[in-house]
Amino acid sequence: METHASILFPRKAVILAAGFGTRMLPLSLDTPKPMMPLWGKPVLGHILDMLARWDVADVLINLHHQPEAICDYIRHRPALRPRVALSFEPEILGTGGALRHAAWFLDAQPFWMINADIAADLDPRALVTAFHQPRVLAALWLNAEHGPRTVEMTGGRITNFASSRPGTEGTYTFCGLQLLSPRILEFIPKNGFATIVQAYRQAIVADWKIAGVCVAHSYWADIGTPDNYLQAHREILEASIARKPGARLLAPDRLRAMRAWRRRIRFNGFLSAGHNVMIRKGARIANAVIWDDARVAADAIVEQAIIGKGCEVHGRVPRVAVRSAFSLSTPGNTADIPLAMALQRLRWIPAETTVIPFEPRGSARHFTRLESQGRRVILVRYSREREENALYTRHARFLKSIGLPVPGILLDAPEKNFFVMQDLGDQSLQSLVQTWPTANRMPTRLTAFYQSILASIARWHTEGARAARQRHLALVSPFSPDLYRWEREFFIRHFLQPQLHPLPETARKILDELAVVAGDLLKAPIVLVHRDLQSSNILRVGRRPFFIDFQGMRFGAAAYDLASLLCDPYIELPLATIRILLDAYNRLVSRRQRVSEELFWLAAIERLAQALGAYGRLSANPETAWFVKYMVPGLRMMQRALMQSGACPQLLSVIFQQSLKDLP
Repeated sequence: METHASILFPRKAVILAAGFGTRMLPLSLDTPKPMMPLWGKPVLGHILDMLARWDVADVLINLHHQPEAICDYIRHRPALRPRVALSFEPEILGTGGALRHAAWFLDAQPFWMINADIAADLDPRALVTAFHQPRVLAALWLNAEHGPRTVEMTGGRITNFASSRPGTEGTYTFCGLQLLSPRILEFIPKNGFATIVQAYRQAIVADWKIAGVCVAHSYWADIGTPDNYLQAHREILEASIARKPGARLLAPDRLRAMRAWRRRIRFNGFLSAGHNVMIRKGARIANAVIWDDARVAADAIVEQAIIGKGCEVHGRVPRVAVRSAFSLSTPGNTADIPLAMALQRLRWIPAETTVIPFEPRGSARHFTRLESQGRRVILVRYSREREENALYTRHARFLKSIGLPVPGILLDAPEKNFFVMQDLGDQSLQSLVQTWPTANRMPTRLTAFYQSILASIARWHTEGARAARQRHLALVSPFSPDLYRWEREFFIRHFLQPQLHPLPETARKILDELAVVAGDLLKAPIVLVHRDLQSSNILRVGRRPFFIDFQGMRFGAAAYDLASLLCDPYIELPLATIRILLDAYNRLVSRRQRVSEELFWLAAIERLAQALGAYGRLSANPETAWFVKYMVPGLRMMQRALMQSGACPQLLSVIFQQSLKDLP
């Protein structure tokens, strides 16, 4: 590293590697974040290499979670520079507390401090120059384009670390790299947990400057979540091809290895595969990171996903698969008690079990597939913030007892808020339609499948209602004026106002229109309804439909279930098909329980309002932002339902005024 004649470059650095990495669960149960491979090299290895290029001679790494893996890596690392010292924290001390704990390592000279969960490629001279200005205690690397942008800066001086206007002009993201004076220790409490930001705030009060620097021609990525980790791989590959900053994070031999895989199997996007990986022909691979010793079966679908060390995967991997290598008897393994208890009660060997969490769905439930020696089950964890979550297992046993196709419950632990159920696979009605297109006419086999669904639903509505009453089955409250009011207010608050922007008076009129719709539904005959009968909650096993996510089952109008199924934005059935299937249902039930087309379209308005409200709320959450893609289909189907029914003219007018292409 070249140095300016009057500016000294730091010779020491502190790497913060103690964090548990909850956002990377369950991968971080198996491998600490600093040891996760980034294009074949641990993230920690990339950071040490970067510091070596900067002529850093000595590094201290603080440790807490799984220190053995990091110690082993340092012990066998071939590079001699920089020298590495280790500082173990029995209890997490925070970024400030970690620095206080490492005070013995520091001297009177400035030093680097860097997070161990970032990918970085930059020239540090701009940071060094900023640090050597008068009254500067620290210089922080900032980014003006990516990340949460919660830091405010004026004239190169940071003024606020928790902006009330994140993402706006004048806000920045801290990139996890800073150059500090050892005098920062004066502002860190002598005991307990402390953050470096608290110290900075104290220093600012004492008239010290905290400089912020946006480094030109640099690359930064926060790899603290599975999505960010995959995105960093894609960006680094693109930088390597374009010879831009970030390119040095992909070694030439790793690029050659990816090209060698392309000669053996077909994949889209990128593939970063570790040592001793086996991928069978026929597997669908796209934008995947596969760690050492993993096995990918011919029927596997690994798209935008990470396969952990030693895993064997079959079927779809939503985001992550990791080998469960711990049990309740392992000291310190308290991060996932339900998983450990489930494996113990199933008598499965943890080291032979692959754990595959499903994507977040926006409910207070978490689904995880467990695979071991050809056996597969689903672990479901839930909170009790919604009454219905605790009813699922009772409902499943009830429905199974009257001959309806639902998953079997294998293990129930209500005291720990989890259960294990039969794994029925990944072939949902929603996924079937992708291979059985419906644009012009329904394929015969898809029509037959819908008819088998309707046969089961007709029994659900009639026989299920009788049995539920006879057995006094515990259910959530039935559809009522209050529940319908909640649905329409939910729609107004989360979709209509933020997306379609009606005038307040118009919004009030739409609420009144939807209240009339609800009133008509409340006059319909009452049956036992599924409540969430969308295509993603119907699985195909063999030729039979099976139903899931029925914890909200209650008494209500049959039309609500039919509208959920036949006016599902995930599929968008043709109008003629909807009429054929509605007629098919009506032939299965008594004359009194038949659903008129008029009532059906009113139920479709009600259900689509609820669905659009859900899409609006979920799309605002980064973890479930992908729901945004269903807004336009949902609005198209709402428009059709309004036109077919003739109801809610104010809502139809607002939709007509909105160009669908303007929605997200």
